[in-house]
Amino acid sequence: ASEKIIEKGRAIAAHSLEAPEVDIEFAEGRFTVAGTDRSLSLQEVAAMAFEPAMLPPGMESGLTGFATFKAPAPTFPNACHVAEVEIDRDTGVVRIARYIAVDDVGTVMNPLLLKGQLHGGIVQGAGQILGEQVLWDDSGQVLTGSFMDYPMPRADDMPSFEIETNSVPSPRNPLGIKGAGEAGTVGAVACLTSAILDALAPLGIHEVGMPATPETIWRAMNKI
Repeated sequence: ASEKIIEKGRAIAAHSLEAPEVDIEFAEGRFTVAGTDRSLSLQEVAAMAFEPAMLPPGMESGLTGFATFKAPAPTFPNACHVAEVEIDRDTGVVRIARYIAVDDVGTVMNPLLLKGQLHGGIVQGAGQILGEQVLWDDSGQVLTGSFMDYPMPRADDMPSFEIETNSVPSPRNPLGIKGAGEAGTVGAVACLTSAILDALAPLGIHEVGMPATPETIWRAMNKI
């Protein structure tokens, strides 16, 4: 798509600079007549693109490019998630004491946004395993229709996540990127479930249904 924009921009610059299109070079954001100091910036050419009077005859206004890319095969992220949990014997409440994740999402384009994506995914996964569910009464009335009743995790329910990346670029696309959106969620559900079951194993508990609410865990510990 960017190459299409450059090609159209080259034609506009050639028309404005009164030079053959083949003599227009594009580098570092400028269209320059080869061998001279005559040039136009990409911003200047973009402005001209929306002024019909500045365009070559027959050219439509605008400076956009459209293209599609189909990868030969899908890509998938890889990760290792480890959690430490504490369970209150009297109430069944689970506290996430520590959470560490090492993710391979291929080439990291924006480290800050990636960490934010992983943080959000982990919290979403924690919500799925620790409390989020839709409940109805016998008449079909939803009992969890507001945030007063639907227990989503809050910031103070979470520890400070320890996130690292081990990037292995994917060979299946030019940028070497892999998905990151589901990495936190999928990892958190399995990781936290395993941590809870490991904590309950000394009590002979080897299975807990989702969501592992305090009531569910309390009943399991008290064999009710």
